[in-house]
Amino acid sequence: MNLRNLKYFCAAYEAGSTVAAARLCHVTQPVISNAIAQLEEELGARLFTRQQRGLAPTAAAIRLFRLGGKLLADADAIVETFQDAASHPRLSLRIHATVSVAHVQKLLRHLKRELTHLELSVQDEDQAADVELTSQGCAGEGRAFLPLWEEQYALLVPGDHPLAVQEDISLADLNGVAFIERTQCEMASYWHAGLSQFKVTPDVRARVDSQEWALGLVAAGVGVTMAPLHPLDRLEGIVVRHDLAELQGACRQVGLAYEPRAGESGTLADVLRACEPWARALAVAA
Repeated sequence: MNLRNLKYFCAAYEAGSTVAAARLCHVTQPVISNAIAQLEEELGARLFTRQQRGLAPTAAAIRLFRLGGKLLADADAIVETFQDAASHPRLSLRIHATVSVAHVQKLLRHLKRELTHLELSVQDEDQAADVELTSQGCAGEGRAFLPLWEEQYALLVPGDHPLAVQEDISLADLNGVAFIERTQCEMASYWHAGLSQFKVTPDVRARVDSQEWALGLVAAGVGVTMAPLHPLDRLEGIVVRHDLAELQGACRQVGLAYEPRAGESGTLADVLRACEPWARALAVAA
């Protein structure tokens, strides 16, 4: 099996389209498509079905991604055993609690592919870091910001909740409804102001400071929440309502925040260059 083809397949799986994968891998779209076609012929299995919003992985693709990702990681590890550890570039990263873990994984895998010997360390919230993965609203004044993807806010409802099937919904429908409050959300003050304006008082069942906890509690049926989502997010047990009028047009950009001078040279500059395809893809989508 050709490792380059496997790399291009994994990029398409993560990006959700051959066009986006081509940007991430610095190749043309036909190169990605040909790699997928060769793998399908070699394995005798269909890997993707085309949908309006991109590629939908088949069961075979899900299995190949799991096994292929390990194979690529092992190949990188073999190369690293022959390298001088002292020469490896290092970068400390802080990740805001509201950023989706799934997209963090995609970004870090991309960086490891582009900068093979990069050694990443993830810092706690109160620790200093070279760069922070966060939303633009939480980046802080005076810091440079490289946007990587955009997320739309939506109302997230358990699959068996009455609001999951209600034809029309509005903010007033949240009055007295079991609610999961996301305490780290930069839009929290906006939500509270809107709820107060319409005299809506949800029944807060939990206050969480991470995106994953909020999604997990919604999927478990504890309550509903309002949260930002990437268009490619796959949520099991959750119904996503984009038709809440008060959330129309509400979105945020997620990216890398850093001190401007620190991004001019060195390891951080290399990381920013490796992330430029993500930024270009966001600009094209906009």
